[in-house]
Amino acid sequence: METEAETEVKPVLPSSTSSLLPSQRAECSSCKDTVENPVTCSSCDLFFCLKCFDVWLSLTPQTMCPACVAAAKKKQDDNCGVHDQELNLFCLTCGTRICSGCFLNTADHKRHQIDDLDVVYREKLADTNGKLNVVGVVLQQFQSVVDTTEYNAGMICKTEDDMETELNQLMDTAKSEAVEWKEDKLRLCLLRKEVPIKRKLLFEELQGKINGLAKHEFIAKKDELELEAAALVPNAQALFPPPIDYHDYECSLIPQCRKVPIILDNFSRHFEDPKYDVIASVDVSDSSETFWTVRVFKGQFLTIDFSQKQLLKHSLLFQLYVEIIHVDHRNTLCTMQETQSTNCHIDLIEMEKLKEKGFISSTDEVSLGIWMRPKSIIVERQALTLNFLDLKRTKFELDDKYNGVVSKLAESEQYSVGYFRIPLDKLQFPEDSTTDTLQIKSHPIKDFSGRSWCMYVEREKANRVCAESYIGVYLMLCSPLKKKTSSLRRRYYLELVNKDHDYCIRKYSSDNFDSMARCGWSPFVKMSRVFADSSGFVRKGAIGFRFGVQNRKWK
Repeated sequence: METEAETEVKPVLPSSTSSLLPSQRAECSSCKDTVENPVTCSSCDLFFCLKCFDVWLSLTPQTMCPACVAAAKKKQDDNCGVHDQELNLFCLTCGTRICSGCFLNTADHKRHQIDDLDVVYREKLADTNGKLNVVGVVLQQFQSVVDTTEYNAGMICKTEDDMETELNQLMDTAKSEAVEWKEDKLRLCLLRKEVPIKRKLLFEELQGKINGLAKHEFIAKKDELELEAAALVPNAQALFPPPIDYHDYECSLIPQCRKVPIILDNFSRHFEDPKYDVIASVDVSDSSETFWTVRVFKGQFLTIDFSQKQLLKHSLLFQLYVEIIHVDHRNTLCTMQETQSTNCHIDLIEMEKLKEKGFISSTDEVSLGIWMRPKSIIVERQALTLNFLDLKRTKFELDDKYNGVVSKLAESEQYSVGYFRIPLDKLQFPEDSTTDTLQIKSHPIKDFSGRSWCMYVEREKANRVCAESYIGVYLMLCSPLKKKTSSLRRRYYLELVNKDHDYCIRKYSSDNFDSMARCGWSPFVKMSRVFADSSGFVRKGAIGFRFGVQNRKWK
Protein backbone atom coordinates (compact mmCIF):
# COMPACT_ATOMS: atom_id res chain seq x y z
CA MET A 1 0.00 0.00 0.00
CA GLU A 2 1.31 3.39 -0.97
CA THR A 3 1.61 5.77 2.00
CA GLU A 4 1.49 9.52 2.15
CA ALA A 5 5.22 9.72 2.77
CA GLU A 6 5.85 7.98 -0.54
CA THR A 7 3.74 10.50 -2.46
CA GLU A 8 6.14 12.74 -4.40
CA VAL A 9 5.83 16.41 -5.18
CA LYS A 10 7.97 17.00 -8.25
CA PRO A 11 8.59 19.97 -10.48
CA VAL A 12 7.16 19.89 -13.95
CA LEU A 13 9.74 18.63 -16.41
CA PRO A 14 9.62 19.61 -20.04
CA SER A 15 9.50 15.96 -20.92
CA SER A 16 6.58 15.20 -18.57
CA THR A 17 3.98 17.45 -20.18
CA SER A 18 4.38 18.41 -23.81
CA SER A 19 1.97 21.35 -23.40
CA LEU A 20 4.43 23.15 -21.15
CA LEU A 21 7.47 22.93 -23.36
CA PRO A 22 7.30 26.35 -25.07
CA SER A 23 7.39 28.43 -21.96
CA GLN A 24 6.99 25.99 -19.01
CA ARG A 25 4.23 28.19 -17.53
CA ALA A 26 0.94 26.98 -15.91
CA GLU A 27 -2.03 28.25 -13.88
CA CYS A 28 -2.07 27.45 -10.11
CA SER A 29 -5.17 25.37 -9.28
CA SER A 30 -5.40 27.11 -5.89
CA CYS A 31 -4.76 30.84 -6.37
CA LYS A 32 -5.32 30.83 -10.19
CA ASP A 33 -2.07 32.75 -10.82
CA THR A 34 0.09 31.91 -13.86
CA VAL A 35 3.53 30.84 -12.68
CA GLU A 36 6.73 29.40 -14.13
CA ASN A 37 8.09 26.03 -13.05
CA PRO A 38 4.97 24.96 -11.08
CA VAL A 39 4.85 21.88 -8.88
CA THR A 40 2.32 19.09 -9.17
CA CYS A 41 0.88 16.43 -6.88
CA SER A 42 1.54 12.96 -8.14
CA SER A 43 -1.85 11.83 -6.87
CA CYS A 44 -4.00 14.24 -8.84
CA ASP A 45 -1.51 15.86 -11.35
CA LEU A 46 -2.85 19.33 -10.70
CA PHE A 47 -0.50 22.34 -10.94
CA PHE A 48 0.26 24.60 -8.00
CA CYS A 49 2.61 27.47 -7.33
CA LEU A 50 5.42 27.21 -4.80
CA LYS A 51 3.78 29.84 -2.63
CA CYS A 52 0.61 27.74 -2.13
CA PHE A 53 2.70 24.64 -1.72
CA ASP A 54 4.70 26.29 1.11
CA VAL A 55 1.43 27.23 2.82
CA TRP A 56 0.34 23.57 2.79
CA LEU A 57 3.64 22.48 4.26
CA SER A 58 3.30 25.03 7.10
CA LEU A 59 -0.12 23.58 8.01
CA THR A 60 0.58 19.86 7.64
CA PRO A 61 3.64 17.73 7.12
CA GLN A 62 1.91 15.98 4.24
CA THR A 63 3.05 17.05 0.77
CA MET A 64 -0.19 16.34 -1.03
CA CYS A 65 -2.79 18.91 -1.92
CA PRO A 66 -5.74 19.30 0.47
CA ALA A 67 -8.13 17.34 -1.76
CA CYS A 68 -5.76 14.39 -1.96
CA VAL A 69 -5.10 14.54 1.79
CA ALA A 70 -8.84 14.36 2.51
CA ALA A 71 -9.28 11.47 0.06
CA ALA A 72 -6.37 9.57 1.60
CA LYS A 73 -7.73 10.15 5.10
CA LYS A 74 -11.18 8.86 4.11
CA LYS A 75 -9.62 5.80 2.53
CA GLN A 76 -7.56 5.25 5.69
CA ASP A 77 -10.73 5.55 7.86
CA ASP A 78 -12.57 2.96 5.73
CA ASN A 79 -9.73 0.44 5.99
CA CYS A 80 -8.50 -1.51 9.00
CA GLY A 81 -5.37 -0.04 10.44
CA VAL A 82 -4.01 -3.52 11.25
CA HIS A 83 -4.95 -5.61 8.25
CA ASP A 84 -5.44 -2.83 5.67
CA GLN A 85 -8.77 -4.35 4.65
CA GLU A 86 -12.18 -2.74 4.25
CA LEU A 87 -14.17 -2.45 7.49
CA ASN A 88 -17.26 -4.15 6.06
CA LEU A 89 -18.28 -6.16 9.14
CA PHE A 90 -19.88 -5.10 12.46
CA CYS A 91 -19.33 -6.76 15.83
CA LEU A 92 -22.70 -6.66 17.62
CA THR A 93 -21.06 -7.71 20.87
CA CYS A 94 -18.48 -4.92 20.92
CA GLY A 95 -20.44 -2.42 18.85
CA THR A 96 -17.50 -1.62 16.51
CA ARG A 97 -16.60 -1.99 12.82
CA ILE A 98 -14.11 -4.74 11.92
CA CYS A 99 -12.60 -6.29 8.81
CA SER A 100 -12.54 -9.93 7.82
CA GLY A 101 -8.96 -10.17 9.10
CA CYS A 102 -10.03 -9.02 12.56
CA PHE A 103 -12.78 -11.64 12.55
CA LEU A 104 -10.65 -14.56 11.22
CA ASN A 105 -7.11 -13.88 12.43
CA THR A 106 -7.51 -12.33 15.92
CA ALA A 107 -8.97 -13.53 19.20
CA ASP A 108 -10.53 -10.16 20.09
CA HIS A 109 -13.81 -10.99 18.37
CA LYS A 110 -13.79 -14.73 18.77
CA ARG A 111 -17.28 -16.11 19.46
CA HIS A 112 -18.75 -12.64 19.09
CA GLN A 113 -21.89 -12.01 17.14
CA ILE A 114 -20.76 -10.66 13.77
CA ASP A 115 -22.90 -9.43 10.89
CA ASP A 116 -22.48 -7.56 7.65
CA LEU A 117 -22.16 -3.81 8.17
CA ASP A 118 -24.80 -2.99 5.54
CA VAL A 119 -27.25 -5.48 7.04
CA VAL A 120 -26.76 -4.08 10.54
CA TYR A 121 -27.12 -0.56 9.16
CA ARG A 122 -30.40 -1.41 7.42
CA GLU A 123 -31.78 -3.09 10.57
CA LYS A 124 -30.77 -0.21 12.83
CA LEU A 125 -32.09 2.31 10.31
CA ALA A 126 -35.43 0.47 10.13
CA ASP A 127 -35.67 0.40 13.95
CA THR A 128 -34.83 4.09 14.16
CA ASN A 129 -37.32 4.91 11.42
CA GLY A 130 -39.99 3.00 13.36
CA LYS A 131 -39.28 5.06 16.44
CA LEU A 132 -39.20 8.21 14.36
CA ASN A 133 -42.58 7.24 12.94
CA VAL A 134 -43.92 7.00 16.51
CA VAL A 135 -42.42 10.40 17.21
CA GLY A 136 -44.03 11.66 14.03
CA VAL A 137 -47.42 10.35 15.14
CA VAL A 138 -46.97 12.05 18.50
CA LEU A 139 -45.98 15.26 16.74
CA GLN A 140 -49.12 14.98 14.63
CA GLN A 141 -51.10 14.57 17.82
CA PHE A 142 -49.33 17.63 19.18
CA GLN A 143 -50.30 19.44 16.03
CA SER A 144 -53.91 18.38 16.55
CA VAL A 145 -53.64 19.78 20.10
CA VAL A 146 -52.32 23.01 18.64
CA ASP A 147 -55.17 23.09 16.14
CA THR A 148 -57.71 22.39 18.89
CA THR A 149 -56.13 25.05 21.08
CA GLU A 150 -56.28 27.57 18.27
CA TYR A 151 -59.92 26.64 17.68
CA ASN A 152 -60.65 27.01 21.42
CA ALA A 153 -58.90 30.37 21.45
CA GLY A 154 -61.07 31.46 18.55
CA MET A 155 -64.20 30.21 20.33
CA ILE A 156 -63.16 32.06 23.50
CA CYS A 157 -62.77 35.27 21.53
CA LYS A 158 -66.11 34.66 19.82
CA THR A 159 -67.75 33.89 23.18
CA GLU A 160 -66.26 37.07 24.60
CA ASP A 161 -67.74 39.03 21.70
CA ASP A 162 -71.11 37.31 22.19
CA MET A 163 -71.01 38.00 25.93
CA GLU A 164 -70.09 41.61 25.30
CA THR A 165 -72.97 41.90 22.85
CA GLU A 166 -75.36 40.29 25.32
CA LEU A 167 -74.15 42.51 28.15
CA ASN A 168 -74.58 45.56 25.96
CA GLN A 169 -78.11 44.42 25.19
CA LEU A 170 -78.79 43.95 28.89
CA MET A 171 -77.35 47.37 29.62
CA ASP A 172 -79.47 48.91 26.88
CA THR A 173 -82.54 47.17 28.26
CA ALA A 174 -81.75 48.33 31.80
CA LYS A 175 -81.15 51.89 30.57
CA SER A 176 -84.44 51.88 28.67
CA GLU A 177 -86.20 50.59 31.80
CA ALA A 178 -84.64 53.37 33.86
CA VAL A 179 -85.59 55.99 31.25
CA GLU A 180 -89.14 54.64 31.08
CA TRP A 181 -89.37 54.67 34.89
CA LYS A 182 -88.11 58.26 34.96
CA GLU A 183 -90.54 59.38 32.27
CA ASP A 184 -93.49 57.75 34.05
CA LYS A 185 -92.56 59.40 37.33
CA LEU A 186 -91.99 62.78 35.69
CA ARG A 187 -95.29 62.46 33.82
CA LEU A 188 -97.05 61.76 37.11
CA CYS A 189 -95.30 64.71 38.74
CA LEU A 190 -96.31 66.93 35.84
CA LEU A 191 -99.93 65.85 36.14
CA ARG A 192 -99.86 66.54 39.85
CA LYS A 193 -98.45 69.98 39.16
CA GLU A 194 -101.04 70.74 36.51
CA VAL A 195 -104.14 69.62 38.44
CA PRO A 196 -103.84 72.24 41.23
CA ILE A 197 -103.23 74.97 38.62
CA LYS A 198 -106.27 73.89 36.64
CA ARG A 199 -108.39 73.69 39.75
CA LYS A 200 -107.19 77.12 40.81
CA LEU A 201 -108.25 78.51 37.47
CA LEU A 202 -111.65 76.80 37.85
CA PHE A 203 -111.87 78.24 41.35
CA GLU A 204 -111.12 81.77 40.10
CA GLU A 205 -113.63 81.27 37.29
CA LEU A 206 -116.22 80.18 39.85
CA GLN A 207 -115.46 83.24 42.00
CA GLY A 208 -115.86 85.50 38.99
CA LYS A 209 -119.09 83.81 38.12
CA ILE A 210 -120.41 84.34 41.67
CA ASN A 211 -119.30 87.96 41.69
CA GLY A 212 -121.05 88.54 38.37
CA LEU A 213 -124.42 87.27 39.55
CA ALA A 214 -127.19 89.52 40.78
CA LYS A 215 -128.33 89.09 44.32
CA HIS A 216 -131.52 87.24 43.47
CA GLU A 217 -129.64 85.05 40.94
CA PHE A 218 -126.99 84.15 43.51
CA ILE A 219 -129.70 83.22 46.06
CA ALA A 220 -131.40 81.04 43.44
CA LYS A 221 -128.15 79.27 42.37
CA LYS A 222 -126.50 79.08 45.82
CA ASP A 223 -126.84 75.31 46.19
CA GLU A 224 -125.68 74.68 42.64
CA LEU A 225 -122.63 76.91 43.13
CA GLU A 226 -121.71 75.21 46.40
CA LEU A 227 -121.86 71.77 44.72
CA GLU A 228 -119.62 73.06 41.95
CA ALA A 229 -117.17 74.41 44.54
CA ALA A 230 -117.25 71.13 46.49
CA ALA A 231 -116.38 69.22 43.29
CA LEU A 232 -112.98 70.93 43.31
CA VAL A 233 -112.06 69.35 46.68
CA PRO A 234 -112.48 65.52 46.18
CA ASN A 235 -109.30 63.51 45.45
CA ALA A 236 -107.18 66.39 46.62
CA GLN A 237 -105.44 64.11 49.13
CA ALA A 238 -104.51 61.72 46.31
CA LEU A 239 -102.61 64.53 44.65
CA PHE A 240 -100.03 64.60 47.42
CA PRO A 241 -97.13 62.58 45.93
CA PRO A 242 -95.38 59.98 48.05
CA PRO A 243 -91.67 60.60 48.61
CA ILE A 244 -89.42 59.18 45.93
CA ASP A 245 -86.12 57.92 47.32
CA TYR A 246 -83.34 55.59 46.29
CA HIS A 247 -85.57 52.51 46.77
CA ASP A 248 -88.27 53.64 44.34
CA TYR A 249 -86.90 52.37 41.03
CA GLU A 250 -87.46 49.55 38.58
CA CYS A 251 -84.50 47.95 36.79
CA SER A 252 -83.89 44.30 35.93
CA LEU A 253 -80.15 44.59 36.65
CA ILE A 254 -80.62 45.95 40.17
CA PRO A 255 -82.02 43.73 42.96
CA GLN A 256 -85.32 45.02 44.29
CA CYS A 257 -85.65 46.16 47.88
CA ARG A 258 -88.32 44.58 50.05
CA LYS A 259 -89.85 47.02 52.49
CA VAL A 260 -90.85 45.85 55.96
CA PRO A 261 -92.78 48.36 58.07
CA ILE A 262 -92.34 48.26 61.86
CA ILE A 263 -94.75 50.19 64.07
CA LEU A 264 -93.58 50.90 67.63
CA ASP A 265 -96.77 51.71 69.55
CA ASN A 266 -97.03 53.18 73.06
CA PHE A 267 -93.58 54.56 72.53
CA SER A 268 -93.62 57.11 75.36
CA ARG A 269 -93.42 54.36 77.96
CA HIS A 270 -89.91 53.53 76.78
CA PHE A 271 -88.67 56.89 78.07
CA GLU A 272 -89.71 55.94 81.59
CA ASP A 273 -87.39 52.93 81.70
CA PRO A 274 -83.93 53.68 80.23
CA LYS A 275 -82.92 50.03 80.43
CA TYR A 276 -81.41 48.60 77.22
CA ASP A 277 -83.97 46.13 75.91
CA VAL A 278 -85.59 44.67 72.80
CA ILE A 279 -88.83 46.46 71.90
CA ALA A 280 -89.59 44.81 68.54
CA SER A 281 -88.50 41.80 66.50
CA VAL A 282 -89.47 40.59 63.04
CA ASP A 283 -88.23 37.98 60.52
CA VAL A 284 -87.85 39.16 56.92
CA SER A 285 -86.30 37.94 53.67
CA ASP A 286 -84.65 39.81 50.83
CA SER A 287 -84.82 39.19 47.08
CA SER A 288 -82.20 36.41 47.35
CA GLU A 289 -84.42 34.55 49.85
CA THR A 290 -81.87 35.12 52.59
CA PHE A 291 -83.74 35.29 55.88
CA TRP A 292 -82.90 37.92 58.47
CA THR A 293 -83.99 38.60 62.01
CA VAL A 294 -84.45 42.34 62.61
CA ARG A 295 -84.56 43.48 66.24
CA VAL A 296 -85.15 47.00 67.54
CA PHE A 297 -83.44 48.01 70.79
CA LYS A 298 -83.98 51.04 72.97
CA GLY A 299 -81.43 52.51 75.33
CA GLN A 300 -79.48 55.70 74.92
CA PHE A 301 -79.99 55.23 71.17
CA LEU A 302 -82.72 53.69 69.10
CA THR A 303 -80.80 50.79 67.60
CA ILE A 304 -81.49 48.15 64.95
CA ASP A 305 -79.72 44.81 64.75
CA PHE A 306 -79.70 42.62 61.61
CA SER A 307 -78.66 38.95 61.76
CA GLN A 308 -78.94 36.14 59.23
CA LYS A 309 -81.11 33.25 60.40
CA GLN A 310 -79.34 30.76 58.15
CA LEU A 311 -75.69 31.63 57.74
CA LEU A 312 -74.39 31.66 54.18
CA LYS A 313 -71.20 29.71 53.54
CA HIS A 314 -69.55 32.69 51.84
CA SER A 315 -69.49 36.33 52.85
CA LEU A 316 -71.62 38.37 50.46
CA LEU A 317 -72.22 42.10 50.40
CA PHE A 318 -75.72 43.31 51.36
CA GLN A 319 -77.18 46.81 51.58
CA LEU A 320 -79.41 47.63 54.55
CA TYR A 321 -81.67 50.69 54.62
CA VAL A 322 -83.51 52.02 57.65
CA GLU A 323 -85.72 55.08 57.86
CA ILE A 324 -87.61 56.70 60.70
CA ILE A 325 -90.71 58.11 59.07
CA HIS A 326 -91.65 61.72 59.84
CA VAL A 327 -95.02 63.34 59.23
CA ASP A 328 -93.22 65.68 56.89
CA HIS A 329 -91.51 63.31 54.46
CA ARG A 330 -88.73 65.80 53.89
CA ASN A 331 -87.63 65.29 57.50
CA THR A 332 -87.64 61.49 57.33
CA LEU A 333 -84.34 60.11 58.70
CA CYS A 334 -82.71 57.64 56.30
CA THR A 335 -79.67 55.47 57.02
CA MET A 336 -77.90 53.07 54.65
CA GLN A 337 -75.14 50.65 55.54
CA GLU A 338 -73.35 47.90 53.63
CA THR A 339 -72.35 44.74 55.45
CA GLN A 340 -70.47 41.61 54.50
CA SER A 341 -70.94 39.91 57.85
CA THR A 342 -73.88 37.92 59.12
CA ASN A 343 -74.64 40.54 61.79
CA CYS A 344 -74.98 44.30 61.56
CA HIS A 345 -75.64 46.84 64.33
CA ILE A 346 -76.90 50.35 63.47
CA ASP A 347 -77.42 53.20 65.96
CA LEU A 348 -80.19 55.31 64.41
CA ILE A 349 -80.80 58.30 66.67
CA GLU A 350 -80.67 59.31 70.32
CA MET A 351 -83.91 58.56 72.13
CA GLU A 352 -84.34 62.18 73.33
CA LYS A 353 -84.06 63.53 69.80
CA LEU A 354 -87.04 61.44 68.74
CA LYS A 355 -89.19 63.80 70.80
CA GLU A 356 -87.34 66.96 69.79
CA LYS A 357 -87.58 66.31 66.05
CA GLY A 358 -91.18 65.14 66.08
CA PHE A 359 -90.79 61.50 65.07
CA ILE A 360 -93.40 60.40 67.64
CA SER A 361 -96.86 60.68 66.12
CA SER A 362 -99.99 61.96 67.80
CA THR A 363 -101.02 58.34 68.41
CA ASP A 364 -97.78 57.74 70.36
CA GLU A 365 -96.23 55.65 67.57
CA VAL A 366 -92.85 55.57 65.84
CA SER A 367 -92.90 54.17 62.30
CA LEU A 368 -89.82 52.48 60.86
CA GLY A 369 -89.18 51.29 57.33
CA ILE A 370 -86.69 48.48 56.71
CA TRP A 371 -85.24 47.68 53.27
CA MET A 372 -82.58 45.16 52.41
CA ARG A 373 -81.14 43.80 49.21
CA PRO A 374 -77.97 42.21 47.82
CA LYS A 375 -75.37 44.70 46.64
CA SER A 376 -75.72 43.68 42.98
CA ILE A 377 -77.51 41.23 40.73
CA ILE A 378 -74.39 39.02 40.81
CA VAL A 379 -74.45 38.89 44.61
CA GLU A 380 -78.18 38.13 44.45
CA ARG A 381 -77.50 35.19 42.14
CA GLN A 382 -74.72 33.88 44.39
CA ALA A 383 -76.95 34.14 47.46
CA LEU A 384 -79.80 32.40 45.63
CA THR A 385 -77.44 29.59 44.66
CA LEU A 386 -76.18 29.18 48.23
CA ASN A 387 -79.71 29.23 49.62
CA PHE A 388 -80.79 26.68 47.02
CA LEU A 389 -77.92 24.37 47.98
CA ASP A 390 -78.79 24.81 51.65
CA LEU A 391 -82.44 23.97 50.93
CA LYS A 392 -81.34 20.98 48.89
CA ARG A 393 -79.16 19.75 51.75
CA THR A 394 -82.04 20.26 54.18
CA LYS A 395 -84.30 18.31 51.82
CA PHE A 396 -81.85 15.39 51.82
CA GLU A 397 -81.73 15.45 55.63
CA LEU A 398 -85.52 15.48 55.80
CA ASP A 399 -85.65 12.65 53.27
CA ASP A 400 -83.30 10.61 55.46
CA LYS A 401 -85.47 11.27 58.50
CA TYR A 402 -88.58 10.42 56.53
CA ASN A 403 -87.05 7.16 55.32
CA GLY A 404 -86.08 6.37 58.91
CA VAL A 405 -89.65 6.96 60.05
CA VAL A 406 -90.98 4.83 57.20
CA SER A 407 -88.58 2.01 58.06
CA LYS A 408 -89.65 2.20 61.69
CA LEU A 409 -93.29 2.06 60.65
CA ALA A 410 -92.56 -0.91 58.44
CA GLU A 411 -90.67 -2.51 61.30
CA SER A 412 -93.56 -1.87 63.67
CA GLU A 413 -95.79 -3.75 61.26
CA GLN A 414 -93.23 -6.50 60.77
CA TYR A 415 -92.51 -6.80 64.49
CA SER A 416 -94.69 -6.65 67.56
CA VAL A 417 -92.81 -4.14 69.68
CA GLY A 418 -92.80 -3.54 73.42
CA TYR A 419 -91.28 -0.69 75.48
CA PHE A 420 -90.55 -0.38 79.15
CA ARG A 421 -88.37 1.74 81.46
CA ILE A 422 -86.52 0.69 84.59
CA PRO A 423 -85.74 3.23 87.33
CA LEU A 424 -82.10 3.14 88.39
CA ASP A 425 -82.94 2.36 92.01
CA LYS A 426 -84.42 -0.99 90.92
CA LEU A 427 -81.04 -1.95 89.46
CA GLN A 428 -79.21 -1.41 92.78
CA PHE A 429 -78.38 -4.39 95.03
CA PRO A 430 -79.64 -4.02 98.63
CA GLU A 431 -76.85 -3.58 101.17
CA ASP A 432 -77.77 -6.77 103.05
CA SER A 433 -78.49 -8.77 99.88
CA THR A 434 -76.64 -12.05 99.36
CA THR A 435 -77.99 -12.71 95.88
CA ASP A 436 -75.82 -12.09 92.80
CA THR A 437 -78.71 -11.40 90.43
CA LEU A 438 -81.48 -8.81 90.13
CA GLN A 439 -84.29 -9.71 87.73
CA ILE A 440 -86.93 -7.36 86.30
CA LYS A 441 -89.75 -8.46 84.01
CA SER A 442 -91.53 -6.26 81.47
CA HIS A 443 -95.23 -6.15 80.75
CA PRO A 444 -96.30 -8.68 78.09
CA ILE A 445 -97.03 -7.87 74.46
CA LYS A 446 -98.97 -9.90 71.90
CA ASP A 447 -97.99 -10.76 68.36
CA PHE A 448 -100.40 -11.09 65.45
CA SER A 449 -101.11 -14.68 66.47
CA GLY A 450 -102.23 -13.61 69.95
CA ARG A 451 -99.24 -15.13 71.78
CA SER A 452 -97.80 -13.20 74.71
CA TRP A 453 -94.11 -12.32 75.03
CA CYS A 454 -92.16 -10.54 77.72
CA MET A 455 -88.62 -9.33 78.26
CA TYR A 456 -86.39 -10.05 81.26
CA VAL A 457 -83.59 -7.73 82.34
CA GLU A 458 -81.06 -9.08 84.82
CA ARG A 459 -78.20 -7.38 86.57
CA GLU A 460 -75.34 -9.70 87.42
CA LYS A 461 -72.49 -9.06 89.79
CA ALA A 462 -68.92 -9.49 88.62
CA ASN A 463 -67.91 -13.12 88.10
CA ARG A 464 -65.54 -15.25 86.11
CA VAL A 465 -67.44 -14.49 82.92
CA CYS A 466 -67.20 -10.73 83.31
CA ALA A 467 -64.83 -8.82 85.58
CA GLU A 468 -67.47 -6.18 86.39
CA SER A 469 -71.21 -5.96 86.90
CA TYR A 470 -73.26 -6.24 83.71
CA ILE A 471 -76.81 -6.44 82.36
CA GLY A 472 -78.29 -9.47 80.61
CA VAL A 473 -81.45 -9.37 78.47
CA TYR A 474 -83.78 -12.22 77.50
CA LEU A 475 -87.02 -12.80 75.62
CA MET A 476 -89.54 -15.37 76.86
CA LEU A 477 -92.75 -16.85 75.44
CA CYS A 478 -95.48 -16.46 78.08
CA SER A 479 -98.31 -18.29 76.26
CA PRO A 480 -98.53 -22.09 76.51
CA LEU A 481 -98.12 -24.15 73.35
CA LYS A 482 -100.64 -26.77 72.23
CA LYS A 483 -98.10 -29.52 72.64
CA LYS A 484 -95.67 -29.57 75.51
CA THR A 485 -92.95 -31.01 73.31
CA SER A 486 -93.44 -28.53 70.48
CA SER A 487 -91.48 -25.31 70.01
CA LEU A 488 -91.99 -22.05 68.16
CA ARG A 489 -89.26 -20.44 66.08
CA ARG A 490 -89.23 -16.66 65.93
CA ARG A 491 -86.87 -13.89 64.91
CA TYR A 492 -86.55 -11.15 67.54
CA TYR A 493 -84.44 -8.26 68.73
CA LEU A 494 -83.58 -6.70 72.10
CA GLU A 495 -82.46 -3.09 72.41
CA LEU A 496 -81.10 -0.70 75.03
CA VAL A 497 -82.43 2.72 74.05
CA ASN A 498 -80.16 5.77 73.69
CA LYS A 499 -81.32 9.35 73.19
CA ASP A 500 -79.14 9.34 70.07
CA HIS A 501 -80.57 6.66 67.82
CA ASP A 502 -77.16 5.93 66.28
CA TYR A 503 -75.82 4.79 69.67
CA CYS A 504 -78.63 2.41 70.62
CA ILE A 505 -77.45 -1.14 71.42
CA ARG A 506 -79.58 -3.62 69.46
CA LYS A 507 -79.05 -7.30 68.75
CA TYR A 508 -81.02 -9.63 66.48
CA SER A 509 -81.37 -13.39 66.67
CA SER A 510 -83.65 -16.27 65.71
CA ASP A 511 -84.35 -19.09 68.22
CA ASN A 512 -86.79 -21.85 69.11
CA PHE A 513 -89.08 -20.94 72.02
CA ASP A 514 -91.14 -23.16 74.26
CA SER A 515 -93.17 -22.22 77.30
CA MET A 516 -90.21 -22.73 79.66
CA ALA A 517 -87.18 -21.46 77.72
CA ARG A 518 -85.94 -17.92 77.31
CA CYS A 519 -83.39 -16.65 74.79
CA GLY A 520 -81.14 -13.62 74.78
CA TRP A 521 -77.67 -12.34 75.65
CA SER A 522 -75.67 -12.33 78.85
CA PRO A 523 -73.68 -10.21 79.22
CA PHE A 524 -75.47 -7.67 77.03
CA VAL A 525 -73.81 -4.44 78.23
CA LYS A 526 -71.54 -3.46 81.14
CA MET A 527 -73.01 -1.28 83.85
CA SER A 528 -70.06 1.11 83.64
CA ARG A 529 -70.97 1.91 80.05
CA VAL A 530 -74.61 2.53 80.97
CA PHE A 531 -73.76 4.90 83.83
CA ALA A 532 -70.90 6.71 82.04
CA ASP A 533 -71.18 10.50 81.78
CA SER A 534 -72.97 11.65 78.64
CA SER A 535 -73.64 8.06 77.65
CA GLY A 536 -77.19 8.92 76.65
CA PHE A 537 -78.68 5.76 78.16
CA VAL A 538 -79.93 7.33 81.39
CA ARG A 539 -82.84 9.76 80.97
CA LYS A 540 -84.83 11.18 83.87
CA GLY A 541 -83.39 8.65 86.32
CA ALA A 542 -84.26 5.55 84.27
CA ILE A 543 -83.03 3.44 81.35
CA GLY A 544 -85.30 2.28 78.54
CA PHE A 545 -85.55 -1.02 76.69
CA ARG A 546 -87.32 -2.05 73.52
CA PHE A 547 -87.97 -5.57 72.24
CA GLY A 548 -89.67 -6.94 69.15
CA VAL A 549 -90.97 -10.29 67.97
CA GLN A 550 -91.35 -10.99 64.27
CA ASN A 551 -94.89 -11.79 63.19
CA ARG A 552 -95.69 -14.96 61.31
CA LYS A 553 -97.02 -13.33 58.16
CA TRP A 554 -93.61 -11.72 57.57
CA LYS A 555 -91.70 -14.98 57.72
